[in-house]
Amino acid sequence: MFLRLLTILLLVVGLLSAIIERRFVSGIDENGVVQESFFLPLSFIAGGLGLVLLVVLIVRGRGRG
Repeated sequence: MFLRLLTILLLVVGLLSAIIERRFVSGIDENGVVQESFFLPLSFIAGGLGLVLLVVLIVRGRGRG
């Protein structure tokens, strides 16, 4: 049960971080420098871990059935 909740939480945090990054933070300033924030790496880390845990849950579920 804990692993399911953690998976869902990580996927939601990854998705929300990506939305926040895309909507509010990223862009190119007047000097041509890309402006990024903490939300971009957070979305990749949380989303990636969430996907890995999702695969683990699927594999563990098949082993029990």
